[in-house]
Amino acid sequence: MPAILIALGLIALAAQSVPETFTSPFEARTAAGSATGSIRIQIDRYTPEIHRTAMTDAMRFGGYAGFLRALREAPVVGHVEIAEVKVPIRWAREEPASSGRAISIVTEAPVFFLGGGRGDTGGKPRSGFEVALVQLTVDASGRGTGTMAAAARIKPDGKGGVVLEDYADEPVKLTSVHK
Repeated sequence: MPAILIALGLIALAAQSVPETFTSPFEARTAAGSATGSIRIQIDRYTPEIHRTAMTDAMRFGGYAGFLRALREAPVVGHVEIAEVKVPIRWAREEPASSGRAISIVTEAPVFFLGGGRGDTGGKPRSGFEVALVQLTVDASGRGTGTMAAAARIKPDGKGGVVLEDYADEPVKLTSVHK
C-alpha cells in the first residue's frame, strides 16, 4: 500500500507542472543586424514516453523524413507564439537539471527564418528546415534562459543522438524566461 501511495504522489507532482506558460524577450542576430521580440510558449502537457519513443525510433530507422512523419502524427501538446504566428508543439519534454528543469520543445513547422536572404530570390535554400527547436533551463519558480533554432533540421548523429542544423547563423537567445 505505501508503494502505491508514493507512486500516486509522484504522478500528482508531475501533473502539477502542466499546463504552464513561459514568456521571454528574445534577441536574434545575423550578419546584417539584430532583431528583438517576445515569445510565448504554452505547454498543455508533456509528450508521453510512447510518442517520444516512436519519434526517436523513426529518426533512428527512417532518418529525418521518418522523424517528421512521426512528429506530425503525434498529438499537439501546446504551441509557440511570436506576434501573430502560432506554431503547434508536438514534442515537449522536461528533465531534471542542476538548476531546476531542462525543457526541450519541437514544433511541427518553423517559427520563422532568420538570415540567409530572401528564400524566393536566390538566398539560402529553406528546403528541409521543417521544425523549430526550443530549449529552456528554468529554476523552481519557472525563471531562466533559453535558446531557439527558429527553423531547423535534425539528423541522427550515428551514436543514438541527434545533430541540430540551425537555418540561422546562431541560435535565438531567450534572455529572461519566466512563467
